[in-house]
Amino acid sequence: MTPDPVAKLAQFTPAASIDAAELLFAVGRASARTHWGWKVAVTGLVVSNIALGAILLLAPHNAPTAAPVPVVSHPEPAPAPPASAPAPVDEPWSYRTLRATDLERSPQMEPIANLVPGSEPLTARSGRRGDID
Repeated sequence: MTPDPVAKLAQFTPAASIDAAELLFAVGRASARTHWGWKVAVTGLVVSNIALGAILLLAPHNAPTAAPVPVVSHPEPAPAPPASAPAPVDEPWSYRTLRATDLERSPQMEPIANLVPGSEPLTARSGRRGDID
């Protein structure tokens, strides 16, 4: 028969000077990793915020502003297309027609009749035919 290893451990008794709580605390502290990545990231963000704040506070406030852009009330007519360009297509919804005309005078779409069913509400199974109850 082989001797039981747990029985050997049961006979081991540590010295009376060891504090179990202090030993457990030291082992837990030693096993924890030190996370330094987030500390570096926070330090970098704090330094960049302080630098940006200093730049904004110390920047001259009498910097010239951009000149106002004059608003043209009458747009200039579009230049004539070159002779090699194809003739414009007379489609009411083309980009060229919409760009050149006033949108308020653009053609209006006709409403579609019977778009919504009459009295039957739409349900998840309303499209099935020949339901078996």
